[in-house]
Amino acid sequence: MSTPINRRRFLGATAAAGAAAFLPFGRGHAASGEVSVWKFGGTPQEIETWAQRNDVFSQANPDIDLKYSYFNGQIRRQKILAGFQTNRVADVVIAFGQDIPEFAGFGMLQPLDDIAGSRIEGWKERIVPEVYQSGVHEGKLYALPTYVDMASFLAINLDAMEEAGFDRPPETWEELREYAKAMTKPDRPGIAFPVTTAPVDINIFEGLAYANGGRIFDEETGKVTLNDPGVVDALQLYIDLIADGSTPAATSMTETFFRDTAQLFGQGRSAMWIGLSWLNTPWGVNEDVRWTGVPFPRPDKPSGSYEPVSAIMDGTAMLMISSRAKNPEAALEYVDFWSQNQQMEIWGGQPEIARIPAGKAAWDNPELKEAWPNWVKSYDAGTLFKGGAPMPRFIGVSAIESSLGTAIQQAVLGQKTPQEALDEATAGAQTQIDLIRG
Repeated sequence: MSTPINRRRFLGATAAAGAAAFLPFGRGHAASGEVSVWKFGGTPQEIETWAQRNDVFSQANPDIDLKYSYFNGQIRRQKILAGFQTNRVADVVIAFGQDIPEFAGFGMLQPLDDIAGSRIEGWKERIVPEVYQSGVHEGKLYALPTYVDMASFLAINLDAMEEAGFDRPPETWEELREYAKAMTKPDRPGIAFPVTTAPVDINIFEGLAYANGGRIFDEETGKVTLNDPGVVDALQLYIDLIADGSTPAATSMTETFFRDTAQLFGQGRSAMWIGLSWLNTPWGVNEDVRWTGVPFPRPDKPSGSYEPVSAIMDGTAMLMISSRAKNPEAALEYVDFWSQNQQMEIWGGQPEIARIPAGKAAWDNPELKEAWPNWVKSYDAGTLFKGGAPMPRFIGVSAIESSLGTAIQQAVLGQKTPQEALDEATAGAQTQIDLIRG
């Protein structure tokens, strides 16, 4: 039970020597030598395009020998932690924003504003301020974001909506239930949502809970808050949709993760589905499905103990420099390369449309406007990020989210009420947090 505490002490004690090697770098001399990069996760389009842009980086920097490796996003924490402990971590790691507090707390990352010098000004000029802030932790920039995902969003089949007599997407939780029931057919549920224990499925639910004024952890008090009314009532919405007969069978929902649920919608086998901002864009939909994506409806009257948020967001391709980097100067050159408009425009529809771009220039691209007119309209109006907040990110977040996933499944399967399941999850997660945080 003491392993997390011992690991933190080990990592913190061994980080100082590597961090001491960093000094601010200007542009007075060219970087050279080998730089290693580990990238974790991404859509198929993103993975392919990232590798192509790496070739552009190598051509522009012939004195830098780029050693690039790609890994599945779900193994990132284990691999990066193990690499740091054995002094084999890459100079640059491209991971998730949710990882920043834990990695920074363990002394694994070098704050970019300590070494980037005048480059910081250019980054701030090119990156949307709200997205730039997603790389900041305790006042320091630890990661350069390239895009963010937001939770939660609703995909809606427009033909199914109009057939049910509606002329606009639902805007409240009460309307959502009404729409889902009206759009349900014997062979097609009105709505589908994933409730496996996969992290993305949990993030989708957290988006609903945070919009309802819920939180999973109170950092000021150190208390787990999974049983806050805002979280309990968000889970009750899931249960109500099931009770209304608007969803697939509960047992299949606990085994069908986000990608499978997207496939149901894309094949016209559900009229709506709840997901992150990218919804079906990484995989597409059948040609006969006319659809749109909108922010998830808001609760009629938020019931949580905290300020409701419009959405929670996190970047899943954020560039971080290890405190053990063997070639920090070349690492910084690589990070700066990805801050340039030519790279940032990848997520403006050149060619990827699955993500919310970090780069300001990407928002001017006609490809993005064609794919996501509502996103661009909200961005231009200054409302897309208004009232948003980061996805939960703190040391111990994995333990709490694991308990939350179990509670969601217990409630969906009818084993416990939402209150009972979340009360039990809160007690169990609090014990783990107390151990982790010492």
